[in-house]
Amino acid sequence: MDTLKGSPNINTDIAANNDKDLVELAGLHAYTYPLFESVLQVNNTDYTVIDTRYEDPTGLDAMTVVNMETEEISIIYVGTDASGKYGNKDILTDAQLLSDLTPAQLAAARSYYTEMNQKFNQVGGVKSIAGNSLGGGLVGAVAVENPEVNAVTLNPALLPEGMVDPNQTYDNITNYFSSYDVLTQTLIALDLHGRIPGKQYEIFNGIPEFSKLATNHTGYLRNEDGTQFYVIGEVGKPGYGKIYVDADAHIVSSIWTGVPLYGGHSERIEINKENLDLLASSLQNHVTERLNLAHEYLGNSVAIVDDEANRYYERLSRLQKIFEEMFENLISEPLFMGITSISNRLTAEIDHLVSLLNVAESHAKSLNYILNSPPAELLEHIFRTNVSVESIFNEIRSFLYDLKADVQDLSKSLIRIISNKIPELFEGGKELWYDAVVSELKAHYGIVNNNRDKLLSHISEYQKQVQDVAANFHDRDLSLGQSIRSKSSHSNSISVQGTNTYKLEDSPYMELRMKIKEFQMDTAYTAFTRSTHALLLPLLHKAWVITLNIENALELLSSTIKGATKFALDYTIPGKLFGLFSDFDDKIRNSVNNALEPLDEFAGTIEGIRKGLDRLMAEYPTLLENFRPYVETAIFNNSGYYNVHLYNLASIAILREMEMLFDDVVYQLGHHKAEAIEALCEVSKKVKGNMGILYEQVDRGTIN
Repeated sequence: MDTLKGSPNINTDIAANNDKDLVELAGLHAYTYPLFESVLQVNNTDYTVIDTRYEDPTGLDAMTVVNMETEEISIIYVGTDASGKYGNKDILTDAQLLSDLTPAQLAAARSYYTEMNQKFNQVGGVKSIAGNSLGGGLVGAVAVENPEVNAVTLNPALLPEGMVDPNQTYDNITNYFSSYDVLTQTLIALDLHGRIPGKQYEIFNGIPEFSKLATNHTGYLRNEDGTQFYVIGEVGKPGYGKIYVDADAHIVSSIWTGVPLYGGHSERIEINKENLDLLASSLQNHVTERLNLAHEYLGNSVAIVDDEANRYYERLSRLQKIFEEMFENLISEPLFMGITSISNRLTAEIDHLVSLLNVAESHAKSLNYILNSPPAELLEHIFRTNVSVESIFNEIRSFLYDLKADVQDLSKSLIRIISNKIPELFEGGKELWYDAVVSELKAHYGIVNNNRDKLLSHISEYQKQVQDVAANFHDRDLSLGQSIRSKSSHSNSISVQGTNTYKLEDSPYMELRMKIKEFQMDTAYTAFTRSTHALLLPLLHKAWVITLNIENALELLSSTIKGATKFALDYTIPGKLFGLFSDFDDKIRNSVNNALEPLDEFAGTIEGIRKGLDRLMAEYPTLLENFRPYVETAIFNNSGYYNVHLYNLASIAILREMEMLFDDVVYQLGHHKAEAIEALCEVSKKVKGNMGILYEQVDRGTIN
């Protein structure tokens, strides 16, 4: 084959396909199995599929593409696809990679490379190979035997034992490990990553969630519309936004050469007008675009925090209501409903008990009157008797008043807990805020926001300086040339953007990072538990003792009434005669029953109150345990708090990448004798330093 149909001439000066394109082809397009002659657009470059090898009996799936701008040819190996026709072979190959066998699919991958390399030999052969997951393992197997081919992988599988020579560096192979990829992180943990040949670099894409494992591994979503972001939050709610996860966007490469900037700087370039223009252009477009995205993430975090701050009273009142309901429903006892208010049912019930006691006492007095007023015909035989219960009634009445006072104290304590102790759950922090976690985040973001604006201004000014220096270089060179030719003096007018001071403010906040919520929960809830125990349990125990005393007194009262009557009717001679001559005994029995009847109701209620108090004491720890999750949510909504963490992670990933980019800018501008370049280098160092400060401050807003 001499040339590719309809393709431009080969530009031999252009280096191999850049890693970003290869990563996207491997992690996204390969899994769509594009057909022969399909055109794939990758980072504004068209790639045409010029060969496919799908449904190979070994499970091998691969495609060969050509970059329509450079005409470089690449093979992209597909990773594990269990749903494919020979998907079981992929699974088998994955398992065999752990052994010292050479799986048939690896051999097929090597054969395919040889075949394609020969087929396109006339147009330079295969320059690059790439793959994700198992596809990355296939790439490794081919690349260790073909050091002339550029190999790029994303989250690759390891090679069989013995296939990688530990004494070789395999400089032709570049492996990118995503921060949250389970496969490569596991291989690192097991110290098996040495069986992945070549350079290994971490890129900061993905989202640390279990449900995102597949995307974190392939580095891409496979949405039909091609979108590569996860939606965070709810539509219309503060903090609603997107986090972009496409892996290639997180590969940092030199502004000038496009070479990935991992493990060192790019090769020295000449600092001339063209390269300064390129720097200015990149600052204006790529760098600003990435930083704006980072700031968009940060803005969503701020929106979530502001929303929480605005809803403080809503969060507080909801938590108070929850505690109130949980306490009242703790024992499912109707008598205790409304106990968290002064006018509650239990207090009213105690008043009712007092009235029952009065009724019983009245009947007891009537009984004494009957016993001391027998019929006249028996009067001479009667031993006068008396049921002496007045002191017992008084004692019970006194207990009831004590119980009522204790219940009122209990209600007051519950009101105090709701009104004072629950708000204290929110209080604390560096400045003793009333809404500690939210306020500390808000204070921190106030500083971060200002610093963010300063950094953008700093970069904008720096970009203008680079642009001005490039223009002056060019103009001054032209002016000098014309002066030499015309033997006239040249203009010395130079106009360059001046340098301002952009000192980022230190933040004294978030020293515990996002653990401030955990700290607040632990400290505040421990204090809440102790203080509410101290308030409630003595009162509950005291009331319980009172009810027990009442029950004992009631038993004594009942037995006294019954005993005196029994003595009068059964153990005296006149008593035995009452029934023979009159209905006197019926009157006595009815009066006794009348006295005991309200006492029976009284006793049942007191027993219910005692058991209720008993259960309140026993179940209060359970209430505290069940109440804790509500407190955690009220201090800062859990999903919102986690979304702040996600946004900040996404933001610091970009800041870290831009810091890496500027490190290369500083390197390239350094060691030049031109004063202007040295001055630019100094400014670029300050920009990089400010990026580092902002990165550290945003990083404090992450959980890890």
